[in-house]
Amino acid sequence: IRPSAELDQPSVQIAILLDNSGSMSGLIEQAKSELWRVVNELTTAKQNGKLPRLQVALYTYGDPPPRQLDALTDDLDKVSESLFAVSISGGSEHCGQVIQAATRDLAWSSSPDDLKLIFIAGNEPFTQGPVDYRMACKEAISKGIIINTIHCGSGIPDGWRDGALLA
Repeated sequence: IRPSAELDQPSVQIAILLDNSGSMSGLIEQAKSELWRVVNELTTAKQNGKLPRLQVALYTYGDPPPRQLDALTDDLDKVSESLFAVSISGGSEHCGQVIQAATRDLAWSSSPDDLKLIFIAGNEPFTQGPVDYRMACKEAISKGIIINTIHCGSGIPDGWRDGALLA
């Protein structure tokens, strides 16, 4: 629940889900920069002439289970520090599992007027792991969370495209 002074301020919540498995070793620095660029773009976005209240969360998912490094917070310096400190670890990329974890574990706004986004970045097949990405994406969109996929590498495999289209 937001204080009354913030009730008319739009809210944007973003969960960054970053594959930090070994196969990302040549790609992870660019992925971090691109993800942070998206966050920076949203700090200046306006809705009805008002700057949004921006909250960002960070997960890594290269070494299951997914790890939450930062819950939704407006301390962007803390999230930036966590993001740029992420190192390579592991070798199993479970997209569905990390989407499900972020959807269930974070304190997402219940307001339909607030923008809720997941940005998932990685380079392995979207289908790996114990949780079907299609079910995780459907659960996210049922809560009003839009999923944006960022495939690191050449081309856009079907699962990555499908994940974005589902939510």
